[in-house]
Amino acid sequence: MTTENRHVAQLFGRDSLYMLMWAVQIICAALLTPITTRVLGLSEFGTITSANAVMQVLFVFAGLGLQTAVQREYSTFENPRGARQLILAALLITVGISALAWVTVPLWAGALEMGDQQTALRWAVLWAGSSAMTTISLGLLRSLDKLLMFSAVSFLQSVVAEALALGLVKFYRPTAEVFLGGQVVAQFVAAFLGLVVAPPALLLWRDRQVLDRALRFALPLVPAALSTFVLSVSDRLIVEAQLGSEAVARYQVAYNVASMPMLLLSVLNSAWMPRFFGIADESERRGVLASSRDALYRLMLPVVVGFACGAPLVLRVWAPSSYHPSQLHFVVCIVLITAIPYAGQLAVTRTLMADGRTGASAVATLLAAVLNVGLNLALVPRFGLEGCAFATLAAYVFLYVALEAIGRSAAVPPSPRLLKSQLAGAAVLALASAWVTENALTLTLRTIAGAATLVWFVRVLRTIGVENRETEERTQPIHAEVLMVAATIEMSGIIPDRRVGERRRSPARERADERRVDDRRLTGKHWARSPRGEDPFEGPR
Repeated sequence: MTTENRHVAQLFGRDSLYMLMWAVQIICAALLTPITTRVLGLSEFGTITSANAVMQVLFVFAGLGLQTAVQREYSTFENPRGARQLILAALLITVGISALAWVTVPLWAGALEMGDQQTALRWAVLWAGSSAMTTISLGLLRSLDKLLMFSAVSFLQSVVAEALALGLVKFYRPTAEVFLGGQVVAQFVAAFLGLVVAPPALLLWRDRQVLDRALRFALPLVPAALSTFVLSVSDRLIVEAQLGSEAVARYQVAYNVASMPMLLLSVLNSAWMPRFFGIADESERRGVLASSRDALYRLMLPVVVGFACGAPLVLRVWAPSSYHPSQLHFVVCIVLITAIPYAGQLAVTRTLMADGRTGASAVATLLAAVLNVGLNLALVPRFGLEGCAFATLAAYVFLYVALEAIGRSAAVPPSPRLLKSQLAGAAVLALASAWVTENALTLTLRTIAGAATLVWFVRVLRTIGVENRETEERTQPIHAEVLMVAATIEMSGIIPDRRVGERRRSPARERADERRVDDRRLTGKHWARSPRGEDPFEGPR
């Protein structure tokens, strides 16, 4: 087996367990949406949607992209203590920005036409700050490969938060402010647990190069993340301004259903990044990037077709009749096929981030965001929610094309033409399904087709697993005893017999503060016993 196959096996093996654990929690939280839409009225649900949009903007500023910087510090540089020092810096930054946003709520609430909803906005500020801190802690837990604690923190952040908020509006008071308060309480508990299991380290003046290196990498991610927010969330604000809160609530329900593949792709991207940061050999990394991208494309085929077939059934459960779910199917299908260019642009973004080119990604995302806003302003008044969905699709297609042009110098092999044709066919089929007249027969056929796509998805996933089964069984870290033996065997090989890409090569002019780490850190294969004079977590003294 090649080294490339070994990495791909781990990407779809233990690395994907983080996505799987998060996905289960996201799906469980999403299943509470039908209850929420029935407990809260359209207006209250619209307020929650708008507050959530504000929260996501503040979340970007509060986090400053430090989640990825923490993973890079741990994986690219042999500096676990530096990663923990960044946790402390993130905590101070998050508290400071959240306090500033809290104090200035009266100044910007009017600009958002939410002057009478300042209480909801203050809850949104607290929600953003606590969520940002939790996410940064989850980044370190992923790099430390603490799957159990990662799952516990993200479970609190998602399922417990949704359940608590829903319980409060059901049994206490059905208002947007009470719902947001429940979210905030659970988020603070999750943030506290994350800090306990992955505690920060003291950041002194002599360690300023760690923060400097992290900020130079992470700050370009802020405009990129804001632009991504504009792409995915700002349309709600435009819809509210043009069509009102009830239209926002209807669009949010449709978007929640259709954006599930994009949400899972985003989570998977975060789970995968530490491995790409740790691959030193550029040609090897390009091969892994291409193989993992094409494997995801193969999985996208049954996902897109299956969601398109099942959308009318899901919408009937997701929202009450007052939302007019039968009129949202075309909106769902347009947003759904957006997952295809979204998967492509994430693949190129992984390439650029692994090369440290975060600025290029930020510029392309900013241009796509401007295009999205312009299209929404032009299309929403004329075409309503369908125009809003089309603006999202067009912006992500533009983003994918722009990033492909920027990342061409990385020389990542392109996807096969047959695979691209299959993706185009799946998109056409999804759009065509929106025009099928719904009756008992068609709903039955949709149910059968949805079950068939699930079988199709499992078969594709099994095929990917079989292609790398031997490697996966040999490399997946399961028992501590096996890891100790494997580490001993690796140590006995010493330097001359190492395979290409298993150990970082020293650059021609290596900086003193850029200590490289062996790729085995990402698989969980740490030495069972630390060399004398070293702390197993903090590195050399």
